[in-house]
Amino acid sequence: MRRASSLFVTALGAALVAASFGPGAAMAAPLDPAPLAPVVSSLDFPECDSVCPHTGNHVGETGTFRFEAAKGDVDVDAYRWSVVGAAEGEPSGWSEPVATRAGQPRSISFTPAASGLRTVSVQAHDKADLWGSVATYTFYVPRNAPQVDWSFDDPNAPGANTGQDPAVADLSLGGAATSPLGRNDIGLRFEAGEPATATSEISTAADFTVALWAHVDAAESMTLVSATSPEGNALEIGYDAITRSWVAGRRSATSAELASAAGGQGTWTHLAATYRASLDELTLWVNGVARSSVTYASEAWGSASWTLGCGSASTTGPGCATAMVDEVGIWDNAASGSVIAERVALETNTGYATSMAAEWNLGVSDDTVESGVLTDRSFDARLQVDGAGDQYLPGGVLALPGAPEQRLTLSHPVTDSAVSFSVASSVRLTDPTRPGVIAQQAGENAAAWTLGYRVKSDGTGGQFYFRMAAGDSTDAEFAEVRADVWTPEEVNVVIGVYNAERRQIEIYLNGFPPVWGDGSTEGETPEASFSAPWTARGRFEVGNGSTTADLAGPTAPLAGDLVGVWQYAGALDANDIFNADPGLPPGAATAVG
Repeated sequence: MRRASSLFVTALGAALVAASFGPGAAMAAPLDPAPLAPVVSSLDFPECDSVCPHTGNHVGETGTFRFEAAKGDVDVDAYRWSVVGAAEGEPSGWSEPVATRAGQPRSISFTPAASGLRTVSVQAHDKADLWGSVATYTFYVPRNAPQVDWSFDDPNAPGANTGQDPAVADLSLGGAATSPLGRNDIGLRFEAGEPATATSEISTAADFTVALWAHVDAAESMTLVSATSPEGNALEIGYDAITRSWVAGRRSATSAELASAAGGQGTWTHLAATYRASLDELTLWVNGVARSSVTYASEAWGSASWTLGCGSASTTGPGCATAMVDEVGIWDNAASGSVIAERVALETNTGYATSMAAEWNLGVSDDTVESGVLTDRSFDARLQVDGAGDQYLPGGVLALPGAPEQRLTLSHPVTDSAVSFSVASSVRLTDPTRPGVIAQQAGENAAAWTLGYRVKSDGTGGQFYFRMAAGDSTDAEFAEVRADVWTPEEVNVVIGVYNAERRQIEIYLNGFPPVWGDGSTEGETPEASFSAPWTARGRFEVGNGSTTADLAGPTAPLAGDLVGVWQYAGALDANDIFNADPGLPPGAATAVG
């Protein structure tokens, strides 16, 4: 072939330039644009925003997602997808391309390993080798659901199964009654009477799990959940007052095979029992931790007759319960620790649920000085008052003189210090030159936590503090948060929060966290890490006087006017604290009239 002459090449180049910039340039083919964001859908995980229905598949259940090219994107030949904030066990980064033709729909499968609001990102690819705009699809993944789920929160059928299918294991309330003081809204209260009963297809002869929140009111042994059989209790979960222990296992008229773990009355506690038939082994879980196991000497007894609040009358076991239960679930498998831990976390759309565990509120109290007690409005826990004398003002405040002999005590804890909880007080300091303990929970050798007031060493005023000890010893390390007090002569609402999920303690003063301090040992600190919680089983106390050294906590009698003390089973949310009534913590009852 002859080489083109230089004249021909020059002429060709000029023609191309003219075509590019001349009048005919508008006729030139445009550059191929990148694909638009594809359309994403899923029947298994419906799309939602910040408030989502708990529908669709759950954690650990595989769902299908459908990708389709945007209208007009006919040259799309592949899709790719990724999980935003992938959890452990989920695919990370962009997937391998999913081939398609002319933008036709394609589907992929995804098994979420974590609950909550989740997001998948998707891109389309075209024949020009361009990846296009990103589509985001947000959906809600509920926690693992049991086959039977009694939450008691359905206002149209209180006490019935309000879980997936009301036709499964409807619960006959018997002598029980629903109560607004449940661990998560409505709960079921027993007064040592006729139990609540149900029949399901889940049998204790095969693998199963039972989980529930329990609040034992009386200092006596009782059965909370049982599955009754001709042999006795094929399953029994309850409380042994003699050993102050939670127990789970089986019991006949002549013997018992039980796992046990330390427990106590007056606190919301999450209990679970898992049974593995292949091992004949039942494990007792307390607040999400496996505490002990028992291996049955023979095969499990079969029962599908479930009872809340009592055990079989054919045994010599503990009697019917004086207690509350909430969020009762039954699985047809031996649930994993992660599934049980998710039940402990009490899922909501916005975070983790809290409930009132105690409310000693003098603003609405009818107690008199002669009674010598303050009655908790939640569970009738009676706070013994000593050393306050005639300073008690019904319907207003308890004026604590700050005397060494003053004692306000409850014989047992209000919440478990090893899981999320919050404590609040509305108080006016009558002598801000003195330190004082507002409230604390004692162990044998140390206070697990203390909410108090101290004077700053540099003379610049005082501060409220909330601290948690890392162990039950007098020299244990502790974490602390602090808030300076600017108006001690006025009523202040101080709140301490322990969030077990975030392993963090926080402090709020009059609805707000303090600003960051200067880093000194007495500077303001709104939050601090805390990773060594433990369960303190001593007495709960308020206004600690020096004669209470046996409670193994700081001893500084509080001089002040106490409006009330509140404790919550769960970590209070910052928004709830901010939006509470002035002068009171979230959920506090207000005086009428």
